[in-house]
Amino acid sequence: MKKLDIYMIRELIVPFLIGTVAVVLMFQANTYIGLAKTFNLDNVPKRAVLQFILYQTPAYLNMTLPVGMALASSLAISRLARESELTAFRAAGAKIMRVIAPVIAFGCVVAVGNFFLVERVIPPATKAANQIGYTLGILGMAPNVKTNAFLNLRQYAANFESVERMGDDLKIRGVMLIEHPQPEVTAITTAKTATYHKGLWSFHDAFYRVFKGLEVQVYHPKTDFEINESIVAGDIFAPPMVEEMTLKELVDSIKAGQKVGSNTKDLEVKLHIKFSVPAACIIFALIGPVFAIYFSRSGGFVGVFLSIVIVLLYYNAFVISTEIFSKISQVPGWLAAWLPNILFIVLGIFAVRRLE
Repeated sequence: MKKLDIYMIRELIVPFLIGTVAVVLMFQANTYIGLAKTFNLDNVPKRAVLQFILYQTPAYLNMTLPVGMALASSLAISRLARESELTAFRAAGAKIMRVIAPVIAFGCVVAVGNFFLVERVIPPATKAANQIGYTLGILGMAPNVKTNAFLNLRQYAANFESVERMGDDLKIRGVMLIEHPQPEVTAITTAKTATYHKGLWSFHDAFYRVFKGLEVQVYHPKTDFEINESIVAGDIFAPPMVEEMTLKELVDSIKAGQKVGSNTKDLEVKLHIKFSVPAACIIFALIGPVFAIYFSRSGGFVGVFLSIVIVLLYYNAFVISTEIFSKISQVPGWLAAWLPNILFIVLGIFAVRRLE
């Protein structure tokens, strides 16, 4: 049976690469067309446009690797069935799951690679793409005044009533800093105004309140309260996109939002999507072969057709679940992100049992 594993892996590689590259090229072409329709690219350096598209490519791969997996698994198994090799394996006593085991193993490898992209490649690449976009004016101009701004400063969760940008400096009104210096102790620092200059935060006319059970202690320092921590001032006015965040940064943002009572459900959905989309590679590795076996006698094109149908069904369910279903308050963020995977894995297991 080791020959089966080697044969299946070899049969998967070519359609996987072709399907993935074809869809990525389609995304890249659509990006260029969108830029050309919106802006006069004659006034934009061609190198900058190419860099923008190149830095966006890892994000395209995140969604297209499952497509390549669906195409590869369907084509490989449908060919195996059409050439009666599947019948020979079944006659030798091999179960369906044993036949598609190398496909699932290949899907696991693709899923791990996809998660590596999500965690290590996509955040810096997307950040670089957005920096090019802001420089060229493609993503619009960020405002100079921001209201109700949130920020993490060391051990503090910070909320600012308004922030005004003055070059690389900041002028702030209505400051609230929240920290937990000890278990079951909450400290809140408020200040009427504050400034930020070259990494130094100065909070003027500050009050420091410590809450422990029913006890409240209030302090009013005579001098300015200062924090030495550098930030990119523009991040307050154009906050980092979720795609720019690593797993740790996203978790920290959720915790900071929860501390100040903000709604973090959208961030929670995005957090679980970092796992659910790579996991779709494994699901397609199971579903593609099963339905390819069901319809293998219908013709050679059935593998391609099935992979396209499966992908369209999955991504429609994915959009409905993450963009619409997630808006329902009773639906937890993890369920909105994982529901399409759950539905398709149940469908795949049911189909396998029917084949067995």
